[in-house]
Amino acid sequence: MKNKIYIGYICNTFGIKGELKVISEFEKIDLAFKVNNKILIDNEEHIITNIRKHQNKILMTIDSLHNINDVLKYINKEIYILRNNLNFEGYLMQDLIGFKIIEDKELGIVKNILINKAGYLLEINRNFYIPFNNYFIKEVKIEDKIIIVKNAKELRL
Repeated sequence: MKNKIYIGYICNTFGIKGELKVISEFEKIDLAFKVNNKILIDNEEHIITNIRKHQNKILMTIDSLHNINDVLKYINKEIYILRNNLNFEGYLMQDLIGFKIIEDKELGIVKNILINKAGYLLEINRNFYIPFNNYFIKEVKIEDKIIIVKNAKELRL
């Protein structure tokens, strides 16, 4: 499991009071974007001092910066958080990359995680996709780096 986790992208500023407009599809968005959380932008640590949602974006103030001129340099930057700053037990979807997919025999290895409106898709190295839901996923064994699936054979070409 990676210690540095990608949580979003600063697409612009919002208004003139130093708010940053963030796009995030991170699965634990409410854990990552909280006041007083430490985040990384360009490998520099910053503290979230204000957070609010606007439409489908996050508006965030960092380091008590309240002037647009102080935050322009952060536009088009990625945001990361250290895993221990999330205060979260368990696994994240991105942790599943590299896991073996087993249904009676090995079907492949997870090479990517995709997000669509229906949820998460596991992209398997043999060019097929498995939706991450109860119909297909039987068990995730973190220690063994294995995902036991059911009904997935019908998805293969």
